[in-house]
Amino acid sequence: MMKFLIFSILITFTLSANSQSWVPAGNITNPGTRPSISVCGINSAYIADGSLNSPKVFRTSNGGMNWLTVPVSGIANELYCVWAINDNLAFVGEGYVNGNANLYKTTNAGVNWTTILTTGSNNGHFTGLAFTKLNGNLFALAIAEKVYRSSNSGNNWVELSAGVTGVSNAQNSLMIVDNDFYGFGLNNGAARIRLTTNNSTTWSTQQISVSGNYTSAIAFHSNKLYGVAATSTSLPMISRTTDGGLSWSSVDIGSGVTGTCYLVWVPATPVVYILGENGGIKRSTDNGTTWVTTPTPGVTNLTHFDFMQSGMIVYGYAVSSNGNVIKLTDTLNILTGINSNNNVPVSFSLEQNYPNPFNPSTLIKYSLSENTSVRLSVYDVLGREVAVLVNEFKTSGSYEVSFSGDDLSTGVYYYRLDAGTFVETKKMLMIK
Repeated sequence: MMKFLIFSILITFTLSANSQSWVPAGNITNPGTRPSISVCGINSAYIADGSLNSPKVFRTSNGGMNWLTVPVSGIANELYCVWAINDNLAFVGEGYVNGNANLYKTTNAGVNWTTILTTGSNNGHFTGLAFTKLNGNLFALAIAEKVYRSSNSGNNWVELSAGVTGVSNAQNSLMIVDNDFYGFGLNNGAARIRLTTNNSTTWSTQQISVSGNYTSAIAFHSNKLYGVAATSTSLPMISRTTDGGLSWSSVDIGSGVTGTCYLVWVPATPVVYILGENGGIKRSTDNGTTWVTTPTPGVTNLTHFDFMQSGMIVYGYAVSSNGNVIKLTDTLNILTGINSNNNVPVSFSLEQNYPNPFNPSTLIKYSLSENTSVRLSVYDVLGREVAVLVNEFKTSGSYEVSFSGDDLSTGVYYYRLDAGTFVETKKMLMIK
């Protein structure tokens, strides 16, 4: 087994009582019963829905002050899911069609749409889309446990069969952490999830701790250990894991969130949100252990929620079947405990490992000039990721990581630091 030891600063996340606020962010006209929303910038988002034979797409680039109706030429049916990468690049998937369902792509803000994926006969509609920043993979989920992956912005697709009988349900059930770790909910009579931890090589079916006909919402921390899940009928009880889904326990989040819900996890932080169709929204700042209600401006029938993170601020948007949109600004305030270095570095840096060559262990040092999410990974010469040494939010300071390649063969390896907008890769040599 790969072994590594990480030395870092002890961090406690706290959020002040006044750090977050939900405000109205405009309205859309007759969106349909289950509008889906995707945030692609601080002030930019797409909404997709409609009814049978009447698809609808809306877009804002000014924080909801105006929602523009996006042309849908070439799209025939109701849209069930949407994922926008930026103002111009977006994807939408058809729902509730007989036979084939199509996935569409635009590269010019909806002026034109191109069919990029068809489920095939009797495979049902698309229920979820997700995009990973790591390698830029795009994932799509169809109702018959058909998981598709594209590594080139939807131009080509590979089908990743989940290998179970029964159908997935709810647009909210597709969960993506990275290219290896993803899953979705099942609705064949029990509260279960279908999960892969090795990029679809193998799948596991996991029974969560709450009851319900289907698991409607799943979210995991980027460390792949903490996770939460819920069904449409389990609230106020949700299910929580601290070991990557191997075991689950029930958590009472309290009153105020009902109906089919949606869960989102702010990457590399202990912050999780839950949204209910009644308009209730709660937030946890301790990896799903305790939950606090966040005030909303009287909007009900919420169907979907999405967010983006910029530095220490989370920007979120939620949409209702009534056409109401609300917007979140949530400032994450972080207090540091034990600090290994009181002097804040003047810049980001990644140092050469020492010793180099090494056998079997080496030290990797890096510095952060500001608080940011950090990922430190090791790759072989073929570009395959062989270890993730750090994947969490870090405060500014200097850090040291010890890496052991006991299970690796002699050869050249690369380690890469992603810290905010800073990216650097260095080479190291292991000799046995």
